[in-house]
Amino acid sequence: MKTIMKHYIDGAFVESHGRETMDIISPTTGKQMGRATLADVEDTRRAIAAAKGAFADFSRSTKEERAQILRRLHQAASARIDDLTAAMVEEYGGVVQFTGLIVQTGVNAFAAAEQALHELPLTRSWGKTTVTLEPVGVAGLITAWNANTLFICLKLASAVAAGCTVVIKPSELSSLQTQVLVEALHEANLPKGVLNVVTGLGNVVGAELVGNPDVAKISFTGSAAVGETIMRDGNWAGSRPPSCSMMLLSIRRSRRLSSWPS
Repeated sequence: MKTIMKHYIDGAFVESHGRETMDIISPTTGKQMGRATLADVEDTRRAIAAAKGAFADFSRSTKEERAQILRRLHQAASARIDDLTAAMVEEYGGVVQFTGLIVQTGVNAFAAAEQALHELPLTRSWGKTTVTLEPVGVAGLITAWNANTLFICLKLASAVAAGCTVVIKPSELSSLQTQVLVEALHEANLPKGVLNVVTGLGNVVGAELVGNPDVAKISFTGSAAVGETIMRDGNWAGSRPPSCSMMLLSIRRSRRLSSWPS
């Protein structure tokens, strides 16, 4: 039986402060195949602090430095594609042909972000006006259970390209897949604190990410109901609401298809 007891904070796998555990159940057999220790608020705050500490230097990185990191992430993830696919088959229950496509698409996100970074000018001028694209700060990345590698890679690639440090809250239902992916990404040798991953419940880890004043942006993929909670409860005073990928669209659709008040 596989046991996961650590989170990834400040460039290292560290023991969980949280002590709540969750059984990992095989979707094929219905039997327990592992156990994961879930992060608590303290784990989440440690991850946020690490990301905040790393942001000062990483935000000043050049396009070429970020491109090199994205290249290393792509190489590190590519080296574990078979393992990532096997983990998704085991924990998610998909067939190899489908899961392999999902994993490969996720891994390719790093290469796509590197190319986009080279092509996108970070400073543009029109007459007397100059606009400079700058990293916004620590990004909290909340991902769904059903395409774990894809969601994490897409969000992480975008954040790294932008010069943001991250705290990722993957679904606790994807703990085995997350473990394999983070082990792979660790080999990319990122600057400490740029990547932090804490697996835990939404009403614990997710709530702390959304409410913590040191988190500048939230990228969220999940249900409309949870997305609305993030928009309602987030610490957005004096700033724009979070970047919630794939969530705002689902909310708009739910508005049209239901009798919810607007």
